Amino acid sequence: EGLFAAERKKQLPFLPQKIGIVTSPTGAVIQDILHRLRDRCGAHILLAPVLVQGEGAAEQITNAITLLDSQNCDVIIVARGGGSIEDLWAFNEENVVRATANATTPIISAIGHETDTTLIDFVSDKRAPTPTAAAEIAVPIKAELQALLLEYQRRLMVAMQNAFQEKQ
Repeated sequence: EGLFAAERKKQLPFLPQKIGIVTSPTGAVIQDILHRLRDRCGAHILLAPVLVQGEGAAEQITNAITLLDSQNCDVIIVARGGGSIEDLWAFNEENVVRATANATTPIISAIGHETDTTLIDFVSDKRAPTPTAAAEIAVPIKAELQALLLEYQRRLMVAMQNAFQEKQ
């Protein structure tokens, strides 16, 4: 069906203002993501709390992706910490994969650790090796943006001074 095809991947926004997060509300994953987002550029966060393993998890994840996709998020992060393949199995379920593929919002998958791979990783728009890395991929570093703006301001001033001198 082409669900994993590179040409169907959506580009991530440069500076998202609203980020949806699908994960467990009680684990370290959400704390790691929120901490990293606070360290970088701020954004409005919508958390869709779900079970990330066990019976009913795939249905909750599917519903959360669909819900956040309807909430005008700029990007959605679907995240879970590491575990056995059985623990991660909800992210291999067809309904989760199809919800991810059908979303109009770009999705970053961050399931497990670098060596863990699930089907959502192949259908998502971007795969992060860890949940913390997903936050880093989602938003730029504020200090770097500020430094870039200062450099652009400096260049603009030099260009304006040169143009002024040339006109004189």
